[in-house]
Amino acid sequence: MARPLSPEKRSALLESATQAVAEMGVQASTASIARGAGVAEGTLFTYFESKEALFQELYLHLKRGLADAVMPGYPTGADYMQRMQHVFERYVNWGLVNPSARFAVSRLAGSGQISDDTRSQGIERFLAVAQMMQDGVRDGVLVDAPISFLSSLIEHIADTTIEHIERHPKDAATQRKLGFRVLWRAITM
Repeated sequence: MARPLSPEKRSALLESATQAVAEMGVQASTASIARGAGVAEGTLFTYFESKEALFQELYLHLKRGLADAVMPGYPTGADYMQRMQHVFERYVNWGLVNPSARFAVSRLAGSGQISDDTRSQGIERFLAVAQMMQDGVRDGVLVDAPISFLSSLIEHIADTTIEHIERHPKDAATQRKLGFRVLWRAITM
């Protein structure tokens, strides 16, 4: 009888993969990921059938972590600006606490190796945000642009804000306010 898979080993593999992808992108080797998790390379393939399967699961794991940081308390009934500010501030907080996860999800998203199905699964927990942006475009509050374009702008301005806060932590509050002000001007009519 096969031994049950260890949730701890799976978690260690995902954490090691996060670090490896943040540092080396999708060129990270399965050997280095396994080594970082403290397991044999063959063990990695017990949990993930291939490197590609690992990357799909890692992307979803990182997106779940981001959703866990952004979506609680999402102010569904608030105005567009308040909802966007919630998303922006929560994303910035997540990125500051999870720099490797932020880099890894960005590298995976831009790698061309994440399937359309995995991308769709990754955004499921953010549907309220996507709906808010669609409604904002429809109502003429947000610029008439594809949601993917607006999402990319939000992410890049938030990433720039995070980088400035990391360099100037004493000015964190000012950087956050400036970042959101720039974001709001960039995406509104």
